[in-house]
Amino acid sequence: MKIKYILALAGFCFIQLKVNAQQTTNYSQYGSVVTPINTAGSFLTKEAQINVIGRYQWVDLEGAPTAYRLAASMPLGKSDMRIGLNVKHENVGVEKLGEALAFVGKEVRLADKDYLALSVGAGVSYYNGNFSQLSSTDPMFNNDLRETEGMLSASLMYYRPDKFYAGISLPRLTFSKIGIGSTSLNYDVSTLYHFTAGAIFPLGADFDLKPATLISYAKNVDLQGDLSALIYLKKAFGLGANVRTEGEMAALASLFIKNLNIGLGYQFATSNSALSRTFNNNTYEFSLTYRFGKGFGGLL
Repeated sequence: MKIKYILALAGFCFIQLKVNAQQTTNYSQYGSVVTPINTAGSFLTKEAQINVIGRYQWVDLEGAPTAYRLAASMPLGKSDMRIGLNVKHENVGVEKLGEALAFVGKEVRLADKDYLALSVGAGVSYYNGNFSQLSSTDPMFNNDLRETEGMLSASLMYYRPDKFYAGISLPRLTFSKIGIGSTSLNYDVSTLYHFTAGAIFPLGADFDLKPATLISYAKNVDLQGDLSALIYLKKAFGLGANVRTEGEMAALASLFIKNLNIGLGYQFATSNSALSRTFNNNTYEFSLTYRFGKGFGGLL
């Protein structure tokens, strides 16, 4: 029991460092699942679509971080507008945090094959810290936290269907940041900014190259950059890799089966840090995308 308490205390200290850094978890399959990061990316398909992503870190440790995302969108009739939902939930030890946001978007044709999409949304973020579960005697863990905060989002995407896309997004702007919400929050999630881009390059009759990048910024947090690339065979099966500026890499796989796209990721740290020597810091990730109607006509 004493060892478990020490591990919990160490995990608690590490968790607090991550929370204070105000940077939530990004996922390595952003090149295949765009909407959770940029809701205007939902216009990359004309059909209704559902995305599910799960991440599991430190799988051998009790209370290890887990994260889940759900994104869904659909067109409004035959108009050039879409509506959708973005939901995120993370568990880190005794802490739970997440967001739920509804959005609406509109696309504008700029040229014969080029489009611009704009999306705006509103929702709520929440944070629960059940610190009293760690110890009933240590005063450090006496106070639990329960906090919610309203939030807004905005996203912009320039794209050519089945060719390329580039977009910027502000996925989280809390009410307190614009002066209409509570300013006494102990858990103050900073405003995030994302830039993401991707493209498809044919490599002969049977192969395609799909590179993508994601750059994330939040106040008082180091700029985080990701670069990934997958090579697809007959637009059905892809293998690739992801590299992150924080010293992490990931192996990626993608499989298309009619209306379903299955994605897998295995992320690992390349640096020999004290944390990676103590715990298994590898992360397992899966994604499922179901596209209604005619299904996947391309790789975007």
